[in-house]
Amino acid sequence: MRVTQYTVLVAALLLLAGCGLFSLGRPDLASEDPALKIPAMKLAAQQDDKKAIPTLIKALSSQDSAIRFYAIYALHKITGHRFGFIYYASKSRRNVAAARWKRWFATQRGRGGHLSAPKLGHAPPVPVVSGGAS
Repeated sequence: MRVTQYTVLVAALLLLAGCGLFSLGRPDLASEDPALKIPAMKLAAQQDDKKAIPTLIKALSSQDSAIRFYAIYALHKITGHRFGFIYYASKSRRNVAAARWKRWFATQRGRGGHLSAPKLGHAPPVPVVSGGAS
């Protein structure tokens, strides 16, 4: 009887691990698994990891909205810029803003890696949504 209980417990734990309820891996920016990638993005933001910027810019094009959310969160925390990127915007709008990020990063490499605001013009304003009746 005891063996059956342990077998069920082990099977349940393996099932939970497969469902992503807890991660068995380390945070990894290069991972395709959001359960590993998102914690790595948070860590990059927390540690002001400028080496993560190219990977974070690439993540702006992810199909996964959570990946895009944490990518722009980390980029903003590290650089202080958003360049009009809104993680839930239409794909075409996201692509335009991601292109701004790519241009900005290309200019940073030419300046010896010192992060600064580019001369790309103003980003489009972020729409404000009213919280209720006035």
